[in-house]
Amino acid sequence: MMYQFRKFPFIREGINAEHGGNVEFELFSFFEICYHLKDWISQDDAYDRAVHDIESFINNSPALRICADICNRLKHRTLSKRTRSSNLGAFHIEMVLSVFPKDAGPPLAAISKAHIDTERGQEDAFALAAECIEEWRRYFATYPALPADIPAD
Repeated sequence: MMYQFRKFPFIREGINAEHGGNVEFELFSFFEICYHLKDWISQDDAYDRAVHDIESFINNSPALRICADICNRLKHRTLSKRTRSSNLGAFHIEMVLSVFPKDAGPPLAAISKAHIDTERGQEDAFALAAECIEEWRRYFATYPALPADIPAD
C-alpha cells in the first residue's frame, strides 16, 4: 500500500513517465490495495472479529468507506447496494504539459488535478489516499496486538 502511495508525488510531477500516462490505473491500484488490506488483517492469527471488527471500522470511517465504494465500482461497474451517484468513484484527471523539459529531458505531463466523486462530493484523490493511510494507522494504533508496518511518509 505504501509502495503505491509513494508513487503519487512522482506521478503528480510527471517525473516518472511510465506512470504518467495511466494515472487512473495508479489511483485505482492504490485504493484497491488499501481497501483489501482488511482481508489480510482478518486472516492474521492475532485477529479476533469480536475485538477487532474491521468491517465496523471501515463502515465508520468516511475515507475507508469511500475507498470500498471505489473498489466495488471498479469491480462491478456500478454500485447497487446504496443509492448513490452513478459517477461515484469516477476520477476526473486534468494534465498539463510542461513547456520546459525537466533536467534537460523530454517535456513531462504533470497532473494538475485528480478529483474523484464521493459521498462527500468531489474530492482530491491524492488527499483522500492520504486520509485512508491515516485511518489505517489509527486502526493499528487502537489494536497494537495486530501486526502493523505502515511506515511514516
